[in-house]
Amino acid sequence: MRSWLRTGRLLASLGWEIGPPLLLTYVGVNVIAFLSPLLLALGLRPLVNGVQSRSGTSVLVGAVLIGTALLLTISAPVAYRWATVRMRERSVMVVQRRLLTLASTAPHIEHFERPDFRDRLQLLKDSSSDLVAGMSVVFIGPVVVAQIATTGTLLARLAPVLLLVPLIAIPATLLSQTGERVRRAADLRAAEANRTAQDLFGLASSAAPGKDIRMYGLREQLVDDHRRASHRTHRITEGALLRSVAIDAGTWLLFGAAYAGAALLVLWQATRRNGTAGDVALTLGLATAMVAGAGRLTDLGGSVLRVQTASQHYHWLSDQAAPRPAGSVVAAPQRLTRGITLDDVTFRYGATDSPALSGVSLRLAAGSVVAVVGENGAGKTTLVKLLCGMYRPSSGRILLDDTDLSTADLVGYRKRITAGFQDFMRFEFPLRESVGMGDLPHLTDEDRVRQALKRANATFVDRLPRGLETQLGQAWPGGVELSGGEWQKVALARSMMRDRPLLSILDEPTAALDPQTEHMLFEEVAAAARAGVEDGRITLVISHRFSTVRMADFIVVLQHGAVLEAGTHDELMAAGGLYAELYDLQAKAYR
Repeated sequence: MRSWLRTGRLLASLGWEIGPPLLLTYVGVNVIAFLSPLLLALGLRPLVNGVQSRSGTSVLVGAVLIGTALLLTISAPVAYRWATVRMRERSVMVVQRRLLTLASTAPHIEHFERPDFRDRLQLLKDSSSDLVAGMSVVFIGPVVVAQIATTGTLLARLAPVLLLVPLIAIPATLLSQTGERVRRAADLRAAEANRTAQDLFGLASSAAPGKDIRMYGLREQLVDDHRRASHRTHRITEGALLRSVAIDAGTWLLFGAAYAGAALLVLWQATRRNGTAGDVALTLGLATAMVAGAGRLTDLGGSVLRVQTASQHYHWLSDQAAPRPAGSVVAAPQRLTRGITLDDVTFRYGATDSPALSGVSLRLAAGSVVAVVGENGAGKTTLVKLLCGMYRPSSGRILLDDTDLSTADLVGYRKRITAGFQDFMRFEFPLRESVGMGDLPHLTDEDRVRQALKRANATFVDRLPRGLETQLGQAWPGGVELSGGEWQKVALARSMMRDRPLLSILDEPTAALDPQTEHMLFEEVAAAARAGVEDGRITLVISHRFSTVRMADFIVVLQHGAVLEAGTHDELMAAGGLYAELYDLQAKAYR
């Protein structure tokens, strides 16, 4: 019962967001489609009897009813097409916004890396139209039931035994729901293979992977992989579809038997002079309306299950991504006095995976510049994501002074930190917005955006045709494509928008830039960090370039997810460990 209530609330909120006038128009044109056959059937009896008995009044009544039915039948498709197109356009956008909200509401991101979450998300994308159809079920279902009840009553007045005809809707609906359950179970089993095929299609039809696909001749491989994934999907779904079609065929056999039985009965009565020609026409018309109504009811029965399935996917995803209850959240400190402490932190990406970080204990002092180095896979980016609150430690604690990050208000905390990620996003918006997004309250602050671009050494801005209003990305009209280094400077500028952050993270911030530019930028970052010492600001830099790293106050060397060494540049060089070895190797390369 609780599940149905949640489904009802979801449909009501979707309908309200789409717009009650459009929803009611859409439902109205569907209702007309059900009323037309009933009016036609009711008009046949007086028309036929009137013609037979030469009664002008009876003929007129029948003609008016039939004319009204025909007028509705002719005009309804036009209104139906308009309402359906508008409903589809609006509903797609509304459901997309819901999915966007659903996917981005959670304070953490680990759920995106779980296959079951991604499978459910793909299923919900594929079945989002079922949620829209569900809104009409709520309104159309009672109308169809009323139509069947009215038709059954009229049939019973002609012959009580015809009251059995409406009862075909019961087994027919049950059969329809059985077929829908078969399809639903198959869709869930095929979700992973279907998602694989969709991802492969996305790879082949997107610009970013295009270079690799052509360079390494991957087209045939991708096509073959897509074909195999498609075949796996088809093996599961098509077998289920055949079983479902067989069940549906049984449903329509019931309808045919009911219609034939009603027709034969009324014809038999007419031959025995127990009915008029009008009764025969009325019975056939009512039986037609009855079968159509019962067929629609079975469709609605299947729709109810599809709606329930889509709603279950929606709420399952919502539960997985749900933030903590408000009562368990505490405010992050406004400024750091001691710093950030990692206390025996271990993190695994999956329950059975080896730890990406293992037993890490560190203190990042307030007001310091900290550099983290290590080979690929050492755990540097994982550490960054933990410090940003994107993941929760599998064990151990991260303390902001005395506040445990696991209990902190992450939304408020993230407003006080900033980060330039290694896998930065290329937001294809006007340049001002692409940079200004780093501090939404100042999105339109042109002076602050220009200052951030200046700090990121983004001198290319002066060459853009419309300056800060230049559209980025060639996929858009008038759009300008930037080089890899220019995109990275835009990302750097975005990370420099926030004023006086608690924590500033730069994860390989200049990987696409030359060493000289990186050195200059790091000097800018270090100067800004030391200017904010009184605020307790911590600047964390991850870089493979040791000429940059050596300027940090504190250097952490990670290896296989554990802290191997930590100290100042001079201390680590004197220790003669891995840091000293890597520094010397890199220094020789520049000689």
